[in-house]
Amino acid sequence: MEMSIFYVVYFVVFPFFFVNIFVALIIITFQEQGDKMMEEYSLEKNERACIDFAISAKPLTRHMPQNKQSFQYRMWQFVVSPPFEYTIMAMIALNTIVLMMKFYGASVAYENALRVFNIVF
Repeated sequence: MEMSIFYVVYFVVFPFFFVNIFVALIIITFQEQGDKMMEEYSLEKNERACIDFAISAKPLTRHMPQNKQSFQYRMWQFVVSPPFEYTIMAMIALNTIVLMMKFYGASVAYENALRVFNIVF
């Protein structure tokens, strides 16, 4: 029993902590180097924040159909609407519940009903 505890601690727990310490050391070193580089540029805090924002900003692009009278535009408008998103999420949740309802020894009618529900959802 003692040997199994030693094995678990020595081969599972210790490597976990050593890897965490190694990763933390790399992250701290990387942050220190980044701070050192920022100090060399002699920018004010507000200017640094502005540069960080400009670098990390991603423009919002929406690809929508040009003609607002077309069927494609109406379909796009329907698909990007919040009610459609909530309906899809509800269908996914119901499908997950139906998939969880299987059990060993179920009747044929029950399995057929689950199969139909799975097709519907």
